[in-house]
Amino acid sequence: MSLGVDLENLYYRSKSRIKDFGEVFTPEKYVEDMLNLLSKDTNDLWFDEETVFFEPCCGHGNIVISIYKRRLTAIYKKALFQGICDAAFYSVANSINTLWAIDIDYKNIENCRSRVLSVILDFLKTQLKVNNDFDLLSRKKDFFAHILSAIKWHISENETLSALSNPQDAKANANLTKAGAKWFVQNGHHQLNFNLTWAAFFHSCQVNKTIPLEYQRSLRFIEAIFSAKIRGFEDFEFAKSVIEMTKTQQPVRKLSETLPAGA
Repeated sequence: MSLGVDLENLYYRSKSRIKDFGEVFTPEKYVEDMLNLLSKDTNDLWFDEETVFFEPCCGHGNIVISIYKRRLTAIYKKALFQGICDAAFYSVANSINTLWAIDIDYKNIENCRSRVLSVILDFLKTQLKVNNDFDLLSRKKDFFAHILSAIKWHISENETLSALSNPQDAKANANLTKAGAKWFVQNGHHQLNFNLTWAAFFHSCQVNKTIPLEYQRSLRFIEAIFSAKIRGFEDFEFAKSVIEMTKTQQPVRKLSETLPAGA
């Protein structure tokens, strides 16, 4: 027997995870209160495309989602006011390009990526007046290949203390927590570089006249959706869980996860 769990109202997965990881998810109401408080001191916070947001322990994404939605709304309004072409696509891309999130648990990363993608698809369908994902993705396959790549690039499994450390200090900092030490042994050091966004990385590849493998794989995944041959592509499970491809009906977002009873 299994129980479907609403991620927006999931405060913890299990008592054992609280003990092992200190994992407790921030309720949505508290997230909104915190961001409202932050906004009081900085009126242009959400409009400023030079501001970078970083969530060091994103969990399943409550804080990430709230930040992304606010950024998306603000940058879209700004783009419309400035007369930017393809304002909806522009705001989606720039909002993800200034947002970083990591978590030590890959399942949390999968959930967070899925929720961000769901927000993006629903936003674009609303603004562009498109009825389903099939028609939406068919408009700009290359754009969505970039979006899938950017989501994977900017929202990733990592250990916070070592990720923010130089190579000399990374191991010692990871060892400050039991969970961090275990993760570091299994995965090593992956230092964050907030300047190396997906857009910056892709541009550097263009300069060198190469195409990133990540982008190529994202494009193949999108083509696989249209050919109904999406078996495999395990690294795109986060996308499979929210994209229900039919040309005639609205896709249903599956934003819950299945947990064993009693978890």
